[in-house]
Amino acid sequence: MTSTPARPRTETPQPTAPERDPSSVAVEHVRADTDAVAAEPVGEAFRTWVRACARAGWSAVGGTETVAVASARGRLTAEPVRARWSVPAYRAAAMDGIAVTTASIDAQTRAGGAIAADPAVIRLSPEQFDHVDTGDPVPEDRDAVVMRELVTLTPSGHAELSAPADAGRHIRPVGEDIEAGAVVLPAGHRVRPADAAALAAAGHVSILVRRRPNVAILPTGDEIRPVGATLAPGQILDTNSIMLAGLAEEAGCLTETLPIVPDVPDQIAAAVAAAAREADLVLVIAGSSAGRDDHTSSVIRQLGRVAVHGVAMRPGHPVVLGVLGGSEDDADSPGLSGIDDNIGDGAGVFAVVEPKGPLPRVRPGTPAVPVVGIPGYPASAERAYTCFVRPMLHRILDTGAAGGVEYGVPARLAGPIVSAEHLDEYVRVRLARVVAPRTGHATLVAVALPRGAGALNTLVQTEAILRIPAGDTGYPAGATVRPVPVEGAAFATGTTIVTGLRSPATDALADLLGADLPVAAVHWHTLGEHSAVEALADGLCHAAAVLVEVAGALPDEHLAAGLVERLGPITLLELARVGAQAEMLVVPAAAFDSRAVEQLRTALSSMGYRRALRRLRGYSGRGAGHETWHGPAGANPTTAPSVPANGATQCATR
Repeated sequence: MTSTPARPRTETPQPTAPERDPSSVAVEHVRADTDAVAAEPVGEAFRTWVRACARAGWSAVGGTETVAVASARGRLTAEPVRARWSVPAYRAAAMDGIAVTTASIDAQTRAGGAIAADPAVIRLSPEQFDHVDTGDPVPEDRDAVVMRELVTLTPSGHAELSAPADAGRHIRPVGEDIEAGAVVLPAGHRVRPADAAALAAAGHVSILVRRRPNVAILPTGDEIRPVGATLAPGQILDTNSIMLAGLAEEAGCLTETLPIVPDVPDQIAAAVAAAAREADLVLVIAGSSAGRDDHTSSVIRQLGRVAVHGVAMRPGHPVVLGVLGGSEDDADSPGLSGIDDNIGDGAGVFAVVEPKGPLPRVRPGTPAVPVVGIPGYPASAERAYTCFVRPMLHRILDTGAAGGVEYGVPARLAGPIVSAEHLDEYVRVRLARVVAPRTGHATLVAVALPRGAGALNTLVQTEAILRIPAGDTGYPAGATVRPVPVEGAAFATGTTIVTGLRSPATDALADLLGADLPVAAVHWHTLGEHSAVEALADGLCHAAAVLVEVAGALPDEHLAAGLVERLGPITLLELARVGAQAEMLVVPAAAFDSRAVEQLRTALSSMGYRRALRRLRGYSGRGAGHETWHGPAGANPTTAPSVPANGATQCATR
């Protein structure tokens, strides 16, 4: 992965990526090896867990309750909801105006009912029409409404029409919106504000909804402290509970975050057993791996059974899936209990071992309760929730195993991504809108974020999730992939991507650009000059940083001509001078007014950037922000310099 944060001075420069084969650019990635591993580790682990829960007597039926329509937003309907009456329940005027009878108007027209002053105008006597406003009932003997703007009322009370009216015009028939008995909402639908309004209009004061599952969240660990506590060295705040509770509540659950329990097996077991008596699902945070203080799997095995420990996924590998309580008749069923202590990256799809006889339960005869051992790292915790907890909640709420389809958006990779073949890997990415130099078309480009499982800030900065399935070893730069957007991402498609030269001046610019932005909002990818220009030509970045020879205010003519030949019209933005050379950003003319380039131009012209350059030895900022346009003669729409007689590349500065 070649992603580089926007704080360049503290970052080790990434090695130059190998040259790309242009034939692979912008092509949807497919597996080259048809014999590659085709396992689905996450799906198979989830199915194994559900089977274990079912054999323990667990049922996904969660019950129902009646709630007021006004309070039903976000709740799931327990059955199809049908309209009690039609909407509208009467023939209603769709416009302000007059209600008329078209047959009488037609008869009057045939009999010469037009006024002498204007034969095209029809005059109606007061008994031939009724005044109506939008939403009013239309009298039974009227079959059209004429808009008020087309009606002239005379002092004598007559109405003059400029044209005959069509039957049915501007009248809403009974049931036009909703017919009595029709299904307004299907079963399993999450009620939205517009849905609640439609239900009320259709005659409902209350509806039957599915009971919200109770999710118990148990944080564990000697080093964990509640939010707001003063931390000693080695202690961390219980932030995972906040995240997991919020995710579960967004899914439609009630949550209870229990007091933190230290790494003492008996205390963890007691807390888990107590939680299982009230909860529909128990989440135990941390202790799911194989360290000396990791007791989650042994506690679950003591209180029920472990179905899966360790899934071939990243992040989230050490997750534990099990069931608490339930019936005793399956204690000898093979492949449903136990753990494998080898929870490293080399573990298989998931680890199960044969049970060694009957196991103690939470309490004999108590209902079976699913339980998940959530890894302690934030990114791992989020993946464990998304891949296992969320689909289990969808089963409890009866919204389907997946709870809906996640649709990816086509995006091209700014740099190559490498992945282990035996893992399902979930890579967090940011998205940028990049304008292609030749076509001017904007496309999405994905930039991979750091993959550390403990990076909580990475969760905040993520705009989409790219799944690399087991059997794939990654994708090359320029490959088209389909990451799934993250709802409510804070910095949607606002990333600025620059490739090429890395220097103190470019570091200063990146620092300035990222001063009020998250570190990943500025992605500076170090590449050689040729590779950087190729990436720009491929539409994988907003600008390429290069070092060029200058004569006065103008760059080397041959270099500029070569760039124009490759990219079309360009603008060179000067960063700084270093002796007889200048560091410059190459920007395609088609992208000159894009948001990312505007930010680059503003930063280069700022006093803050000039002050930063003055602190750099050997740099001169007198030309910083200077813009030089290069392109075919006569093609620059903003300037009109003399056209070279030989038709050479034209240059304009400002």
